[in-house]
Amino acid sequence: MTFFSFFNILRLMRKSASGQALLVVLLILGVALTTGLSLVARLTTDISISEDEVSSGQAFEAAEAGVEEALRALEAGENTPENLSLSPGGTEANVTISVEELSGEQAIKTIHSGEAATFWLNSFSLAGEDFPSYKEGEETKTLSYTGERKVELCWKGTDKLEAAVYYQEGSDYKVARYYLDSTGSCPLEDENDGQKAELDFTDIATAITNVKFINVRFYGDANETVTVAMAGVGDNLPRQGTIITSEATVNNVARQIVISRGWPVPPSFFDFALFSGGALAK
Repeated sequence: MTFFSFFNILRLMRKSASGQALLVVLLILGVALTTGLSLVARLTTDISISEDEVSSGQAFEAAEAGVEEALRALEAGENTPENLSLSPGGTEANVTISVEELSGEQAIKTIHSGEAATFWLNSFSLAGEDFPSYKEGEETKTLSYTGERKVELCWKGTDKLEAAVYYQEGSDYKVARYYLDSTGSCPLEDENDGQKAELDFTDIATAITNVKFINVRFYGDANETVTVAMAGVGDNLPRQGTIITSEATVNNVARQIVISRGWPVPPSFFDFALFSGGALAK
């Protein structure tokens, strides 16, 4: 082997070692770059999620504030504001409030054994004011049922139901009780049919506008429930309350709260209490 050949071999070996080192360096840089980009992406995602969670909490608080403002306005007999601008946690929140009529399928009620569901027909005078009443624009509205002297009751579950019809006769308030038997079927809540009965109170000797409300009470086993709904015959039942929807947006994150608020109803013992305008005698 000549000296020139030996020199060429050494030069080739040095080039080969240099190429391998460069390849190793490039691989290490590639792995480091991929790991770094992954960490940056993960960090960015975590920050975004954290910011969204904070915004979501602030939007929920703002939506709750919208519900409270709507309830306050209803209690005060004022018009409910449609938009609010709040600053929960120092962040601007836009709140949209809507108030709708609670009626029809939205007035379906689920009751447990021993409980009652109240359906209103007409307002009456309470402490010199009409009750229930509500604001519609600048006008105060009362409840009025002008249909036939009947209503239609639908329910899903057992048939151990009693309907107590409260009405006014002259200056006195009275109650008539009916025990319901199924006379047909009607759709309730889903595709399955519920039971149906027509509640006829033509035997009550007073105008239909003097029939104030109906308590539907369920007598069943301790763990039983029944789902009930009521419809007018010849006329729709009047408004059974209010649905309040409050939606707040904070930094493009929106949260919505929907509540249904019925009219105040008598306490559960009302159907069993004995009232007297004077002294009781044995």
